Order: sequence, then C-alpha cells, then structure tokens
Amino acid sequence: MNIDKAIRKQKKSYKIFMLSMCFIFCVMPTALILARKFNIFYIIYLIVLEMLIFLAVVIRINNEFLKFSYDGYKLKLKMGIRRAKLSIICDKIVLVHVENYISKYRDNPNFRIIILSTSKFRNDRMILVHKEFLKRHSYVAHQYNKMKILHPENTFYYTIIKRGELNKYPLLDTIYKSCVYAHFTEETIERIKYYRENSENYIDNKKK
Repeated sequence: MNIDKAIRKQKKSYKIFMLSMCFIFCVMPTALILARKFNIFYIIYLIVLEMLIFLAVVIRINNEFLKFSYDGYKLKLKMGIRRAKLSIICDKIVLVHVENYISKYRDNPNFRIIILSTSKFRNDRMILVHKEFLKRHSYVAHQYNKMKILHPENTFYYTIIKRGELNKYPLLDTIYKSCVYAHFTEETIERIKYYRENSENYIDNKKK
C-alpha cells in the first residue's frame, strides 16, 4: 500500500464526507419547510437526524484532524475537534512506543503513539507517569522501570497520540528523525520501516 496515496485518499474522503453532511444538514430542513410538513412527528424526526449528522461530523473531525510541524527544536501538534495543542521538546523525549488498538468507531485496526519525556514544558497533555498508566501499558512500564533504575532522579511524563488515522505515519517518521536521544521500541521501528517502504518520498529517493 502506498501510504502517501492512502493519505491523499483519506483527505479526499474526509472532504467529500464533510460536504455531503453539510449538504444533507441544510437540505432536510429546507425540504421540510418547502413541503410545509409542520407536523410534530416530522419536526422531531428532523431534529434527531440533524443531531446524528452533527455527531457524525464531530466524531470524524475528532478522529482524523492532526497537524504537526517541526522547527528544529520543538515538535508542535494540533489534534482533534478542539485543536488541542501539544509542544514536545525533541531532546527531552526518551521513549517512543506504538500500540495497536481497535477503535470503537471503526472496525479496522489502528495504532497509538506513546511518548515518554523528561519535560512537561507547560503542556497539559504531558501527564506525570502513574500506576494506572503503567498497568495499562505493560511494555512501556517495562521500559520505564529500566530508565528509572538508570536515572532515578528523573521525572517522566507521557502523552498518547491516537488521532490522525494514517497521518500518524509521517508524524512517527518526523519524530524518529527529530528525537535523536529517544529509544524507539521494536514495534515503532517496524511502523517506521513500513512507512518508508511504502512512501513516495522514500521510494523516489531510492530510484534516484
């Protein structure tokens, strides 16, 4: 699978979905007004449908919106419906791990990126590592315990990136290139290798 083509297809599908939902959202009340169907049943039915459309749009935006940039020092991300901001000091990243999971909104497998850092850097999304987090992510816990033994004086924070769908692949590649002091787990390396083997940028460079 060509990842770049798949990302473009994802963006195209996203735009078509948004346009179609907006069209339906506007057409239905207009049709009701033109038909002069002001029966309470039709009005309630319309309200329910409009709410479902709105909810579908919110979920789609929340799942797929991911933008990021790297300025040579920090990696800046915007995610989800709220455009939540996350700034990561790349030199402070100590661990990057990838986990597969099944989204409750989609049947196909997805993956999340788990990042451990020694700096919070005024980020609400960088959370102090706690027992519940370590219980939920056993492999990260294993790596965390090793780092804590080597550097007991360090305080570790984590963040989890789930949004973005296929856009997480180029993000992961950017993290790999910019976070030079981080340890990348085997699962993460496999994802990066898969991206580079199926990305137009790397395939074209190989041909040259």
